[in-house]
Amino acid sequence: MDTYHFSTSRRLSERDLFDLADALALHLHETLGSRVYLLARADVAQLIEQFVDDLLIEDQQDVAWIVWHLFQEACEWELRG
Repeated sequence: MDTYHFSTSRRLSERDLFDLADALALHLHETLGSRVYLLARADVAQLIEQFVDDLLIEDQQDVAWIVWHLFQEACEWELRG
């Protein structure tokens, strides 16, 4: 990600967290299909670990939560659809 970082901490900005989570969610969905809807948050964290291991622990946890939440929302949309 080519962004400017205007923060006094090493944490990613909210926008960067969501951009990264979107990309990882798409990657996992392309790989696993609708099975991603059945993943626990801990499973999501384990699957994305290799992509986020250079981030702070707090950012890693936030990205895993956002990806898991995206899968839950997508599942709800698919069930309604």
